[in-house]
This record gives sequence, C-alpha cells and structure tokens, in this order.
Amino acid sequence: MSASVISDFIVPKSSGKAFKVNKGQSLRVIECEGKQVAGLMFFNAHNFKEQFMAEFSGGLSYFQPPDLGRIGSHYRLGELYSKVPYENLMLRVTDNKIGDHFLGTHCTKKTMEILQAPGNRSCSDNFAEALREYGLQLEDIYSPSVLNAFANITIDQKGDGSIHVKPPRSEQGDYIEFLAEMDVLVAVSACPDDQSPINDHVCKAIKIQILEEP
Repeated sequence: MSASVISDFIVPKSSGKAFKVNKGQSLRVIECEGKQVAGLMFFNAHNFKEQFMAEFSGGLSYFQPPDLGRIGSHYRLGELYSKVPYENLMLRVTDNKIGDHFLGTHCTKKTMEILQAPGNRSCSDNFAEALREYGLQLEDIYSPSVLNAFANITIDQKGDGSIHVKPPRSEQGDYIEFLAEMDVLVAVSACPDDQSPINDHVCKAIKIQILEEP
C-alpha cells in the first residue's frame, strides 16, 4: 500500500512555516505554480542545537561509494546530516522530480541591501518568524546552511568560480521528498526574493505534505 497524506498545507508566498515530522514519516515539498525556491532548515526535534549542515552533508554524500545510490554535490544530495559534533543522518532524499537544488546560504537583510531592495523580506526573516513559536530566537537559529529546493544556481567550475543564479526549471507539481530518519523540526521559507532571477522575479507559495505508511 502507498503512503497516505496525513497533513497538507500551503506556505504562502514570502512567508515561512515551522512544523514537526516524525521518524518514518515522509516530507514532500511541492511547487504550487512553479519556479519558486523553498529554503529548508532541519533540527533534531528533541535537541534544537543539532541542526542540518548543508555543506557537510554534500561532502559526506560526495565521498560515499557510487553504488550506494547517493548523490552529492552543491546541487544534489541523497542524505542529510547534522553538524559536528553530532553527525547523525537526519533525512534521506527518496524522490527528486527536478534535481535542481543548492546547498548553502539563504537571503538575509544584507542580501537585500546588496540587491538594492533594503527593507524587503528575506528568508532569514521567514525562518526567524516561523521558529519563534518553538522558543527560538534569531541568534539561536541563524545558520546560512540550508537546502534551497528548486534553486537553479551553478558555480563556474572552470573559470573564476563565480555563482550564476538562473530562474528555476521546476514547474507546477514538481516536488522533492524526504524520509525522516529521526524526529525533526522543519522550517520552510517560500523565498521572498523578487529582485534576482532565483524565483523568476515573482514570489509564489509552496505546498507541503507529510505522508505516513499504513
């Protein structure tokens, strides 16, 4: 039997939402309209100091034997690990419809200043507001290390190492799905950047589903 959807909700455009996913449940992050990045943070639901570390996860996935089916780079990965000193497997990617994802930073107040849009919302604002209900302050939760689902960002590997931000290739209904390997607190930001091509200059909502096997 296939997994059943036990929770289904929308993260409105330019906003954030935090919620828990239990071990053994699946998290599906879905494009409502397409071409919208979802920033994702993950925490151990029982110890918020244990957080997902994007670059560390990418490095670990890269060095895994290829016959294990793990994908690892700045753009794709199969397993999500928590930061040192914990180094625990938090989630596993089980379905990846589009493949474009970027491991690294998210937009902040300074990002918007550089984009000449001071005062615009940022993913940092979204994360801070979403996690406040769990008693976390910005200084407790701030980490530039996120998984930017659907982000079409490339790094010039042969030239000067510059980063190129392009509109996402994801369309309505595309999704990425994770299996929780521990109880996790998830924070999602429907990226509010309408200044760069990262959301094709139009901010949109993100759909979330939590699934459970019977």
